[in-house]
Amino acid sequence: METSSDALYHASVRNLSRHSHISNMTLSLTLALKDSASGTIPLSHRQATLSLLQADLPRIVTVVPRILSAVSASTIGRRRVANWAELREVALYLLVSLLELQLLLSVALLWLIFPGLVLLPCLSFQAASIWILLRCMNNRHPSPTFTAGKPADDPLGSEEQRLYWIVVDGIATNNEQFCKEILPKLARVFGYDMHAFLSYRLGFLLDIILIFLQRNLPVTTARSVALYDSVRASLLNPDISGVRILAHGTGALDVSWLLARLSADLPPGDRFGKLQVFTFGAASVEMTLPLGSVNAPNENGIGQCYPIVTHFAFFDDPFAQIGVLSGIRQRLEGRFIGRLYTIRNTTPALKKSCFLPRSYRHTLNEYLDVLLPDGDPRAGILSQVCKIDRELTEMRELAALVQSVTNERPTTRRDSKRPSWTALGAIATGVSSGYKNRDDVAGLISLEEVRRQCKSLEGSRGYYNNPLADAVRSGCQVHSRSHMVGIKTTMAPQNTRTSSRKCGSRRKGSRCMEICAIRRGQDD
Repeated sequence: METSSDALYHASVRNLSRHSHISNMTLSLTLALKDSASGTIPLSHRQATLSLLQADLPRIVTVVPRILSAVSASTIGRRRVANWAELREVALYLLVSLLELQLLLSVALLWLIFPGLVLLPCLSFQAASIWILLRCMNNRHPSPTFTAGKPADDPLGSEEQRLYWIVVDGIATNNEQFCKEILPKLARVFGYDMHAFLSYRLGFLLDIILIFLQRNLPVTTARSVALYDSVRASLLNPDISGVRILAHGTGALDVSWLLARLSADLPPGDRFGKLQVFTFGAASVEMTLPLGSVNAPNENGIGQCYPIVTHFAFFDDPFAQIGVLSGIRQRLEGRFIGRLYTIRNTTPALKKSCFLPRSYRHTLNEYLDVLLPDGDPRAGILSQVCKIDRELTEMRELAALVQSVTNERPTTRRDSKRPSWTALGAIATGVSSGYKNRDDVAGLISLEEVRRQCKSLEGSRGYYNNPLADAVRSGCQVHSRSHMVGIKTTMAPQNTRTSSRKCGSRRKGSRCMEICAIRRGQDD
């Protein structure tokens, strides 16, 4: 009895501390980009490679201290619960990182003083030592699988719900901790076998260089190729009803490459629509899929043509700050698909000591504890009323609309000029200049649809119409098929939906009347 009472006491204390911890956070939602006018263009298609690298280099250099602080704080925080295997991997990673730094300094400084033949044997020995340590650090199987252990008569094994779950980790995750702790946790939450694709860790210096190159160049790695083969085979397999990908941090770089290749390889339809992607603190600078009027349900009105993409990001996550947060909130000229749930901490974490690094929330465990504590989406931050970032959602649609008409790149969101009437003026100018066959009205209609969706979602909680929450509640079978890359019409409660439809139709009619008046004025 004493043991059970102690367990209940500790459980109540954990629940109370978790509730007080989540109460200091806020949740906001930015709807996915529709871009029915096809105005956005991927940055890699618009800019030269050298200009992309030059523009991204200051961001990488600025974020490196925050990444070091976040990784160091999370490693120190696990010093009491880490086993010897985790400590061994951390020690090897630190040793490899120091040797790489020492090798770089030797090549850059000593080579100018001593003859090359004198330093060549020493540098070769250092390079061989780094290679041996890398082999020892990455001796684990690159694609482990954790079985959920479902009984033979489990209904989740039915043909209707045969889902293939994939987990892609980032460089900030310890592989030993990921296989022993995170994979079992994900299998327990979603109730399916988890197929992991581990990152090949190269040391901090080489990892940062690889991130810098993957963000701006189509760099192919062994993990991205294996991931592509696995996802493509699963999408083409008629016995698998859906593929779900969970990507954390730098793992989203491989997923972004994957989506771009699948878009060029698979036609839009039910097979490609079986894919769902969930990212947590994505470090990718953009994530592209075909947008516009083609991104619509099929002729029968069921199913979808393209994958569903949903992003979750802590506002202080250093990987998300140079990735999904920057791509959606600031770089309006690019194309970053999917809706974004941003988690802000109203009381920033303070340093416990002047000798300890500052802690930033970035680990996959922290995302799971905040979003799905104990596997319940209604017990975490998703139970809060979600603030709809209507201004940012409209700004993205307006920026795409302006680009479709003027073919000019908009600047960032920091500009003081709001392009609401600029878009209408640009359409009138485009019509008078001879661009009458452009689908500009479709861009305005998508803007009105986004405004109507924002209005219908006001006051709703985070788990409402949330694909991640639906995957947990229904045993990984997503009931709501209305959330596409461009977000189809969002189903809201009956009273809200009726009023928003009436309001949206009146506003859409007024917009069309304004456009007609502008065109008549241009013709006159």
